[in-house]
Amino acid sequence: MKHILILSFFIVPSYFAGAQISEQAAKPYIEVVGNGELEVIPNEIYVSFTLKERMDGKKKIEIESQEKELKKQLQKAGFDLANLTLADASADFVTIKRKNKEVLAAKNYIMKVTNTSDVASLFELLDNVNVLNGDITRVAHSEIEKYRKEVKTLAMKAAKEKAGYLLEAIGEKVGKPLMIQERENYDDFMPMPRMMANVKMIAEDNEMDAQPEISFQKIKLKYSIFARFEIQ
Repeated sequence: MKHILILSFFIVPSYFAGAQISEQAAKPYIEVVGNGELEVIPNEIYVSFTLKERMDGKKKIEIESQEKELKKQLQKAGFDLANLTLADASADFVTIKRKNKEVLAAKNYIMKVTNTSDVASLFELLDNVNVLNGDITRVAHSEIEKYRKEVKTLAMKAAKEKAGYLLEAIGEKVGKPLMIQERENYDDFMPMPRMMANVKMIAEDNEMDAQPEISFQKIKLKYSIFARFEIQ
């Protein structure tokens, strides 16, 4: 008889604990998706181009001299040489090709600028020093992570607001969040067209004295938040 009483003592609390869990799980809730969007003007514009050895009659114009002239012109125009980098391992490529004097070696570069005015000036400069394949390869923003957080915050607020007005329509109120998930997140970086030929054409137009104006589509940030809220 003593053993039976002890067993009952342990079973009864477990029963009440299970009842509490079932009661919590049975609480009504609402599920919504909140969206946040933001357009950001890029302040990092990456221009790629190539220097290649070329023949001037019987004389070979080597990359070293072209690069020296390029840097000279960039500094003269007010560009920071710290923003000029090699695009790949082309430096090693040039060293290897140097063993064969009949081969015209090439080096690929990337130059970062911060606004459209500098892009126009850079393209004119690159054309003057006879670079090849001048392209805007990508755009970005130096504080993109800050803007991503801002858009996610907007999406979360939108989710709560949506839950609030939907419940208000039936005389209820939104309670605490039960679950939050990120969904359908993306950054829309528009591809940039080949622009060097257009810049050159405009620069040679005698009827246009001003520098060509180049505009970029903004970077679109869009994030969605799935949320489940308790109904009070």
